[in-house]
Parts: sequence; C-alpha cells; structure tokens
Amino acid sequence: MTLPLRPATRGGPARWARADRRLGAVLVVPALAITAVFVFVPLGRVLLLSLQGTDIFGRPAGWVGVRNYATMLGDPAFLRTMLTTAAFCAAVVAGRLVVGLLVTVPLTTTLRGMPVFRALLTSPMAMSVSAASVAFAAMLAPGTGLVDRVLTSLGGPSIPWLTDSRWALLSVVAVTVWGSLGFTVLLLLGAFGSIDPEVLEAARLDGAGPLRSLWSISLPLVTPTLFFVVVTGTVEALTTFGQIAILTQGGPAGSTRTLVYALYQQAFGSGSANFGLASALGVVLFVLVLGLSLLQFGVLEKRVTY
Repeated sequence: MTLPLRPATRGGPARWARADRRLGAVLVVPALAITAVFVFVPLGRVLLLSLQGTDIFGRPAGWVGVRNYATMLGDPAFLRTMLTTAAFCAAVVAGRLVVGLLVTVPLTTTLRGMPVFRALLTSPMAMSVSAASVAFAAMLAPGTGLVDRVLTSLGGPSIPWLTDSRWALLSVVAVTVWGSLGFTVLLLLGAFGSIDPEVLEAARLDGAGPLRSLWSISLPLVTPTLFFVVVTGTVEALTTFGQIAILTQGGPAGSTRTLVYALYQQAFGSGSANFGLASALGVVLFVLVLGLSLLQFGVLEKRVTY
C-alpha cells in the first residue's frame, strides 16, 4: 500500500515542522487552560492565603507573612499530626501492595469459575468512600458490630476498633486498603496477563517452580505497574479524608488526625474559620506530595524493568 505524500509546498520539511509545532501548540492550549483554571489558580490562591490572616468569618484580614507557618510549626500537635500522616501513608501503601499481590496472584490461574472471583474482588472500586465507611462503621461498632460479634462468639475479646487509640489508626488503614483493593487488583491482573506465556513456559522447562517463576520472572516484569501502584497509593494515602471523617473524626485523642484532616479542622471545624493556617497546612501537604513523588521517581524508578 502506498502512503499519501504531503502536498508540495514552498519551504519543504522546515516549513512542515513549523506547521506541526503551531498545530501542536493550538491543540495543547485547551488542556493548559483547564489546568491553569483548576490547578495553578487555586494553588496560587492557597499560597496567597497562607501569608494572610483571617477574621472569624474566614475573610482575609491583612498580610501576616510567615506567621501562619510559625504558628503551625510551633504547635506541639503538628509533629504528632505529621507522624500520624507518615505512619498512615506507609501502612496504606504497603498494605495496598502486599494485599493486592496476595489477592491477584491466585487469580492469574485458569481454574473454572475464576472470572467470577475476579469480578467480585474488583467490585470494591464501584462503591463510594462514604458508603463503604458507613458500612464499616456499623461493622466495627463495639458490642453490636458484626466483627465484634464474630470475635466474641469465638471466645475472643471485645475490641473497640474505632474508639481506642491503639486500634483506630489500624482500622482506618484497613478500610482504606479495602477501598483501593479493586483498582489495585484490576491493574495487577492486567500486568500479569500481559506477560508472554512462552517466557513462563521456558522457565518451567528449565526447572523453575511456581514460586521461583513468580519471584524471578513475573514480579520483575510487572514492576512498572507495581511502581504505579506505589506512587498513586502514596498520593491517595496523603489525601485520604472521607474514611477518617466518617469513622473517627480524627480521634480518639488525635490518633487518626492526619494532615488533611487537620487542614479541614482549621478551615471548617466547629467554631473555626482560620483559612490562613489551613492554607499553610495545604502548602505543607503539597510540598510533601511533590517531594515524595520526586523521591519515588528518582529512587524507585531505577529498579523498574521496562
């Protein structure tokens, strides 16, 4: 088949290249405009508000410089909030990765009825965060919840999952990991399914067992997807709000008070409308997300097999 040639125009390839660049710029303008309106403008507004004071109604009340940042850093609760955020983020990312692999690897087999299990295990992605959190709040209620009833019927103790600081953060982590399980399994199923069967067959003929094939062949080949799961899981964990707001409201005793929830409390909490301090927390969150993303791309991406 003969491909159509460009029409003869004055100027030759150089003119074609300039025309392509102009066309590319025109096509990019709508995306840049949307990004500017919904990303850069709000970000600039937050940076501006973080350097201003606010009155009791949340309206800007004059320039205060870095006073909001000084107040934030001088608050003893800020360090605990950062530590809670770090623990929550690490647990969610690790849980999402480990549980996702443990669930996905058995689903890659060709047993009868496996498509049904795949559909069931990817179904959590169809449920909203609020609905899932309300359901888990009922299931984890002390004394009356399903989980507590099962434990006590088996002779175990009654555990205050959401009202004890020793268990509250773990409970929110478990709900968050469950909520992201469907998307993680869907990604990993696609990654494992794209592996050439001849590669696995060659490994089997060479004497490699299932575990050896998984560790030395399958996992290295799906590292791009694993890297994507880690990066997106980190951003999701750092910006998690719905589960915390519905399940624990940042308690008990601030044990589940992450950076996002602290921001919400400062801006919209009961009797509070300190948008200046909330904006300073938002800037810290932005820097944290950006810094971790750059670190992951600089360190983890070197271990990815493309």
